[in-house]
Amino acid sequence: MKAAVEFLTSLGQALAGMSLYAPGHGMRVAARQQLYENLLRVIPSRGVVRFSFLHGDAIVGSEVLSALRTWDWSKKLSAAGIQRIEIDAAPEPTNADLEELLQALHRRLQTKDGSAMKSIAVRGLRAGSLALYETERNDSPTESIIDGSAEPCPPSLIEETEAVRWVHDEAARGKAMPLTEVEGVVHGLAAAMHRDQHVLMPLLTLKTFDQYTTTHSCNVSMLSMGLAEQLGFAAADTRAVGTAALLHDIGKVRVPAEILVKAGRLTDDEMAQMQRHPVEGARMLSERGRGHALAAVVAYEHHIWTNGEGGYPQFRYPRRCHYASRVVHVCDVYDALCTRRPYREAWPRERTIALLQDRAGIEFDVEIVDAFVAMSLRTKESRTPLDAGG
Repeated sequence: MKAAVEFLTSLGQALAGMSLYAPGHGMRVAARQQLYENLLRVIPSRGVVRFSFLHGDAIVGSEVLSALRTWDWSKKLSAAGIQRIEIDAAPEPTNADLEELLQALHRRLQTKDGSAMKSIAVRGLRAGSLALYETERNDSPTESIIDGSAEPCPPSLIEETEAVRWVHDEAARGKAMPLTEVEGVVHGLAAAMHRDQHVLMPLLTLKTFDQYTTTHSCNVSMLSMGLAEQLGFAAADTRAVGTAALLHDIGKVRVPAEILVKAGRLTDDEMAQMQRHPVEGARMLSERGRGHALAAVVAYEHHIWTNGEGGYPQFRYPRRCHYASRVVHVCDVYDALCTRRPYREAWPRERTIALLQDRAGIEFDVEIVDAFVAMSLRTKESRTPLDAGG
């Protein structure tokens, strides 16, 4: 990891030099040359090396660079919408290619308007946000997840909920995110939605409050896939959104159970612990969730308001969240309010939809709320209690 640390350190120095010195200044030229030498050292023998920046962490591949825990540039890059830098083994970038990338990064860092980050691509060098098509899109020929010929799924969804609980347990123990099992759950939930050629929403309700995270994860995944279809997403993108939605609350495995099921108002300290779950979830998916780039972004952003003025965690510079995060946010709030909690009864469906519409343009994306309302009109929703063992 030494080469990775040296490359990123010199990247920060080169970017700082561009702000401090005029073009051609000796310090700026020296920093850029050192960066290029470190770039050549970090280039893999084959394939691609990926650097990610999430909430202050610099990550190479799926490993957090602990030596850069206090490296300010990780937060600066992430805040500016630069969450990923990729370097290909071939073609080998030139000094001119590196200069072009640096200029683009520097311009972006100077932008404070919160506009969407456009991907940068320069001869084997790429930078931009963690996007749906980068690592989650599967363009290989596969059976559509909405294939009506799929075998009917048991209404209880017991296997799916047990699998989700196992995934959470594995995450709590620090194990790698089991991609195969997660994808299997998403496929099962999608099949349940389209049983007997009808579009259903067979949502789960809990019998005991400690079932909440399990049932909520499954429900938000189904709602998000239904909403993605309503918005016209392709099957592969719908599946990717469903996966991200299933894992959106994975960071709650780091929250003490007594806080999750507390009947009364949370103290300030308990609320602070609860509000760390998006950061913890993104970190877990980045460190151990190979192939879950979109899920990491959604885990981090799903509580942030669409106007950038509310929710958590707070961006240093306001910007729009990923479209998938905005989809999951609507479904997350809808299911949370429609579910009985220790401190309140479940809201009726009509009251919850009215709140979404009232908060559209403030907390929620207007287009997505409109699509959610349209989906609610065309789908038959049912809520089945999860068996006591779930």
